[in-house]
Amino acid sequence: PAEHADALPPTLTRRSADLRRRCCGWASMAKSDALNTDWQRSAGDFSCVVCGRKRLPASEFSSKQVEKALAALKTLPAERDIRSGPDIEQHLFLSATCKKCSEEREAQERAEAEQRREARQQEAEKAEAAMGPPERVVVVFEERPFGMTPAKAEDGEGYLVVKTSEGKPAAKGGVRPGWRVVQVADADCAGSDLAAVQALLKAADLPVQVIFEAVPSGADFCTSCQKVLAAPLFSRKMRTKPVEKRRCTTCVEAAEGAEAEAREASAEAAAASAAAAG
Repeated sequence: PAEHADALPPTLTRRSADLRRRCCGWASMAKSDALNTDWQRSAGDFSCVVCGRKRLPASEFSSKQVEKALAALKTLPAERDIRSGPDIEQHLFLSATCKKCSEEREAQERAEAEQRREARQQEAEKAEAAMGPPERVVVVFEERPFGMTPAKAEDGEGYLVVKTSEGKPAAKGGVRPGWRVVQVADADCAGSDLAAVQALLKAADLPVQVIFEAVPSGADFCTSCQKVLAAPLFSRKMRTKPVEKRRCTTCVEAAEGAEAEAREASAEAAAASAAAAG
């Protein structure tokens, strides 16, 4: 109690005041109007939760990390014992992952990803060596349109089916993505380009017999890069999905990386806009 402060030894009185400053200063700062969301001008002590370095300047951290720490301080419960006054020394303490540790982690993740890619490629090469010739499947079309969508002409893969329309003759006949047209009626077109095969399909009298090369055993078709690839280049989970939704791991990782970059760019743009506005 304050009325008994004179009865306490001077050393104990100083320690009590110092304890009040240490315990209440960080909470007081959390509600301070001076709390700055501009990470380059943020004041206080910064520490890295990974390497343990302390008292670092804000420039040692990315804007995203500092803004996340500042946002966490703003979520302190309202019932906290927040005190202020001339005898209260206020400090802002933030913990995050510094740039150095972030860069080291990213480098490690890239190295691990490269190792996984090399392992997948080695497995794929073994699977390709053991892969047999594709099975030929005969389908008879009695009406048009057939309901098949081919890969782009610039791929140079002839007529490679990438999609079939539900309820159309191709889907009813069991045609699947990754199948390639190799013969229309009596005309062999295994080495023909897309335009030539399309012309044969268009000119053929109905009913017309079309021969396809199916996807070989031990392989699968990626609907993103539109290639027939060895099964190890697909994740086990991906291979349980419908054939029209399967994508190889390389395409999945590329899409995820692009999405992450877009989110980061959007967050940085929003932070820059907020800093300019206030």
